[in-house]
Amino acid sequence: MEEACRRPEITYPFRVPMKIIGRQEELRPEMVMQTILAQLGPQSEGDEQHQSTCKGSFISYTFWVTLPDDQAETPLREAIQKLPGVVMQL
Repeated sequence: MEEACRRPEITYPFRVPMKIIGRQEELRPEMVMQTILAQLGPQSEGDEQHQSTCKGSFISYTFWVTLPDDQAETPLREAIQKLPGVVMQL
């Protein structure tokens, strides 16, 4: 019988990448960063920068965020999902 994969232990605060994919004409990185700051407060120096890639009419932004505890990610993702143009988050 195979053992189930154990979930890794996470110690907070925990820094993770978040990828937000949306419609290029609507989704703006400033809106995403404002939402991150409103939900999590100030972030580490340099984390206010993002990476982006564009394919067709879609754009993908990757931000690094520091989650203070295990309760912070869900409200952040819910707030980002409400932004104009958001299609998906990874």
